[in-house]
Amino acid sequence: MKFSAFLIVILSTFALMACSPSAPDSPDPDSYGTTIKPDHHIPEEHR
Repeated sequence: MKFSAFLIVILSTFALMACSPSAPDSPDPDSYGTTIKPDHHIPEEHR
């Protein structure tokens, strides 16, 4: 009896973990497709 209850709890936990989203939403969706700006601390002749 205890083993079957333990098994049900474990399987329920795995099912809940599988249904939850794993990746957070993007903080800034407008930044997709843009290039990274060069570091402004590097002198212009070294870029």
